[in-house]
Amino acid sequence: MPSFPLNALRTFEAVAARLSFAKGAEALHVTPAAVSSQIRVLEERLGQPLFHRQGRQVTLTAAGRK
Repeated sequence: MPSFPLNALRTFEAVAARLSFAKGAEALHVTPAAVSSQIRVLEERLGQPLFHRQGRQVTLTAAGRK
Protein backbone atom coordinates (compact mmCIF):
# COMPACT_ATOMS: atom_id res chain seq x y z
CA MET A 1 0.00 0.00 0.00
CA PRO A 2 1.47 3.40 -0.92
CA SER A 3 2.16 5.91 1.82
CA PHE A 4 1.16 9.54 1.59
CA PRO A 5 2.54 12.63 3.32
CA LEU A 6 0.38 13.31 6.39
CA ASN A 7 0.35 17.07 5.77
CA ALA A 8 -0.95 16.51 2.25
CA LEU A 9 -3.76 14.28 3.58
CA ARG A 10 -4.70 16.85 6.23
CA THR A 11 -4.72 19.54 3.58
CA PHE A 12 -6.89 17.44 1.29
CA GLU A 13 -9.40 16.87 4.09
CA ALA A 14 -9.56 20.59 4.95
CA VAL A 15 -10.10 21.62 1.32
CA ALA A 16 -12.55 18.80 0.56
CA ALA A 17 -14.67 19.59 3.63
CA ARG A 18 -14.93 23.26 2.63
CA LEU A 19 -14.64 22.97 -1.17
CA SER A 20 -12.31 25.95 -1.03
CA PHE A 21 -8.54 26.20 -1.11
CA ALA A 22 -8.70 29.58 0.66
CA LYS A 23 -10.99 28.33 3.45
CA GLY A 24 -8.93 25.18 3.80
CA ALA A 25 -5.81 27.33 4.15
CA GLU A 26 -7.52 29.49 6.75
CA ALA A 27 -8.58 26.42 8.76
CA LEU A 28 -5.01 25.09 8.70
CA HIS A 29 -3.44 28.50 9.38
CA VAL A 30 -1.31 28.34 6.24
CA THR A 31 -1.23 30.24 2.97
CA PRO A 32 -3.34 29.26 -0.04
CA ALA A 33 -0.05 28.69 -1.91
CA ALA A 34 0.97 26.11 0.71
CA VAL A 35 -2.40 24.38 0.29
CA SER A 36 -1.99 24.29 -3.49
CA SER A 37 1.48 22.83 -3.09
CA GLN A 38 0.30 20.06 -0.76
CA ILE A 39 -2.63 19.18 -3.03
CA ARG A 40 -0.27 19.08 -6.02
CA VAL A 41 2.01 16.66 -4.14
CA LEU A 42 -0.91 14.37 -3.38
CA GLU A 43 -2.29 14.51 -6.92
CA GLU A 44 1.14 13.74 -8.38
CA ARG A 45 1.54 10.82 -5.98
CA LEU A 46 -1.85 9.46 -7.02
CA GLY A 47 -1.37 10.28 -10.70
CA GLN A 48 -4.79 11.91 -10.99
CA PRO A 49 -6.58 15.12 -10.04
CA LEU A 50 -8.63 15.22 -6.85
CA PHE A 51 -10.40 18.50 -7.60
CA HIS A 52 -12.02 20.17 -10.58
CA ARG A 53 -10.82 23.78 -10.52
CA GLN A 54 -12.90 26.53 -12.10
CA GLY A 55 -11.66 29.92 -11.00
CA ARG A 56 -12.08 30.05 -7.23
CA GLN A 57 -14.64 27.24 -7.22
CA VAL A 58 -13.51 23.66 -6.66
CA THR A 59 -15.41 20.40 -6.65
CA LEU A 60 -14.21 16.89 -5.98
CA THR A 61 -13.42 14.57 -8.85
CA ALA A 62 -14.54 10.93 -8.66
CA ALA A 63 -11.07 10.10 -7.30
CA GLY A 64 -11.38 12.85 -4.70
CA ARG A 65 -14.74 11.53 -3.54
CA LYS A 66 -13.27 8.02 -3.15
